[in-house]
Amino acid sequence: MVSDLSPSAFQLLNAWQHGFPLSSRPFRKLGLLLGLSEQTVLDYFRAWQTEGIISRIGPVLNPACMSSTLVGMQVPASEINALANWISALPAVNHNYEREHAINLWFVLTCADADERQATLSHIAQHTGLQPMCLPMHQAYHIDLGFSLAEHNKVASPLVNSRSLPTIGSPERRLLECALQGVELHAEPFKLWAEQTKMEEKQVLQQLQLFLDHGIFRRFGVVLRHRALGYSANAMCVWTVPDNRIDSFGEQLGKQSVITLCYRRRPHPPHWHHNLFCMIHGKDRLQVLAQHAALNASLGLDQFAHEVLFSTRCFKQRGALLASSQHD
Repeated sequence: MVSDLSPSAFQLLNAWQHGFPLSSRPFRKLGLLLGLSEQTVLDYFRAWQTEGIISRIGPVLNPACMSSTLVGMQVPASEINALANWISALPAVNHNYEREHAINLWFVLTCADADERQATLSHIAQHTGLQPMCLPMHQAYHIDLGFSLAEHNKVASPLVNSRSLPTIGSPERRLLECALQGVELHAEPFKLWAEQTKMEEKQVLQQLQLFLDHGIFRRFGVVLRHRALGYSANAMCVWTVPDNRIDSFGEQLGKQSVITLCYRRRPHPPHWHHNLFCMIHGKDRLQVLAQHAALNASLGLDQFAHEVLFSTRCFKQRGALLASSQHD
């Protein structure tokens, strides 16, 4: 599908995964840069959203702002559909996948704080009768600068410290909540947020830039759905690396061009000892396995225990929201 796009349409889809214009008429600005009309730009994005190619246009929240964790669960095969759907309905869950492993259900919880996270995990355990395995992130070596559809020079992107979120009920917090829902595909989308937050449009644009400058947003732009673009051979690759060596290997791994995400997570013995994670997103399973083998050989990671967990189904994929958990 991507290969069928005109050069300007490809740029529109790929290049503005970050740096989306924070201006009164952003789609007109993109059109001027690409030789397209404002209406043509809007038509492209509306079609891509309808087709499920883009999730939204908006920010990716810095996980350091919240209490976020990856969770793994070993679910009986006969129960996985019902349980995965129940998990996906929880407001704190933003990603939920089935993977090829005895621990077969993997999801991300994003909560306001550690207390809410623990309460959500306890609620899951009580409802399912299964023990969720909590694997919080300790260090990011490369995370969420978009999903490039073209060859590019890789720049490692560790997480930076972020200021705390705006106070609940403040205009800034209301703006943050609006932004995480995504930009409305209208000619003047930020005016809608100004009305909802009772701010001037100029203030809205300035505050969005401050969210970026302060590290609350990792980026602001087009958020793609890689599966809809044909990237269905996606693998979570994991290793068990000694604590005194993991940062060195993680930093090297995060710089590799085939890696889309790379981070250190806390292990969960005796059920899970791996602590170094990365994602390889590909269109061909054998190619992904070959890329994994090449990483093992070139970086010396083959000396450590490792596994490759291909995802088989995506039950939920969206950005983190700030809604309070509702334990139904």
